[in-house]
Amino acid sequence: MSFRLAIAFTNFGPYHLARLRALASALAQQGGELVAHEVAGDERKYPWRIERCFEPFRWITLFPDRVLETLAAGQCRAAMREALKRDQPDVVATCGYSRPESQAALHWAKRHGKLALLMSESQELDHPRIAWKEWLKRQWVSRYDCALVGGPPHRDYLVKLGIPTERIALGYNVVDHWDFLQGAQEARADRSSRERLGIPHRPYFLCVSRFAADKNLVTLIRCYAAYWDVVGSNRAWDLVLCGSGDPEGEAQVRRAREAVASEVANRIHLPGFVQGRILQAWYAHASAFVLASTLEPWGLVVNEAAACGLPLLVSNRVGAASVLVRPDVTGRLFDPYDDAELTHSLVWLTHQEESFRSRLGRNAAALASQWGPERFAQGFLEAMASAGFPTRDRDWTPSRVVSDSESFIQTPIRIGSTIFGPSIQEPSA
Repeated sequence: MSFRLAIAFTNFGPYHLARLRALASALAQQGGELVAHEVAGDERKYPWRIERCFEPFRWITLFPDRVLETLAAGQCRAAMREALKRDQPDVVATCGYSRPESQAALHWAKRHGKLALLMSESQELDHPRIAWKEWLKRQWVSRYDCALVGGPPHRDYLVKLGIPTERIALGYNVVDHWDFLQGAQEARADRSSRERLGIPHRPYFLCVSRFAADKNLVTLIRCYAAYWDVVGSNRAWDLVLCGSGDPEGEAQVRRAREAVASEVANRIHLPGFVQGRILQAWYAHASAFVLASTLEPWGLVVNEAAACGLPLLVSNRVGAASVLVRPDVTGRLFDPYDDAELTHSLVWLTHQEESFRSRLGRNAAALASQWGPERFAQGFLEAMASAGFPTRDRDWTPSRVVSDSESFIQTPIRIGSTIFGPSIQEPSA
């Protein structure tokens, strides 16, 4: 059986390409072809810099010379309808359900009797939910045949919006684990990488995020200053904030740094937006990762940090925490609205023995090994099969049979002859 799957994202970054390559390979084994649509050639929110090369899928940019934020909704809808009319896919997959091209794709799929698959990373706790808005959302979301989501909280929310549990697969939010692991290993082996990139020689907490209000960086800086008061300057780690944002977001971070004591401010580093091997070097030399977001449907930077073997201090509002953060096994959760709790988390990790912190990092890397592109491809096939789309015999174990996050994250994945699964070192009694 031959078939065609069309998938759409706003703009392709490294995450998307890794997933698409794995999916194209998995579909090829099923007799399928992947057509990947990106809406625009550039996006202000995520300024990826990608070198385009040969890919195992058809890469179509609807507006190659446009910036996403400059496109009108009607343009996006019309371009997507035209692309689907031309490509005639058997399966249509959309990233979310609110953007105009996603709505156009769903409408096209239902009109032509094609399978519609939703990729979603929304959690119920992301925003206050209003009953009538949720009712309207349910009318739209329930039209999808199946879904691929990040983890259990994302699945549970889609169930409330009308997609049956058995039609929802896990594995949407993945990164190229092995690439980050290799990049970190190379950076650690390269003794010149610290000097070349201006990376501190002292231990440091690393945060990678956009400079936006919901990333809670002002609170993180304030709590870091309080952490200094507890542990003292000789024992305190540095703080590195990798990222960028709009002018106001960047100004808020600068003002927050200027508001703390000068000796504290001098230990707060702002390398800017970095990606690829440079970003992996910052991960490689960090002592721990911290993410204090108040709104974070998933947070792929948690996957990245875990892949690089870092202990994880993560806000309990972050979607990735549901599968990657296990207290005292891979790190610790905290309430991002509680300054004392965040400060204590920084102090707690600093006071741990190096052997304990190393074990946290190894455990994090073991869990992250399940969240590579292969998981995304597997989840896609599971979702399609759950909606009755015919596929050939599959040589992998469905993750969908696992109902809770605790057992889910310990379940190995088998694809072909390769087994992906963690070796977790539990804390001693």
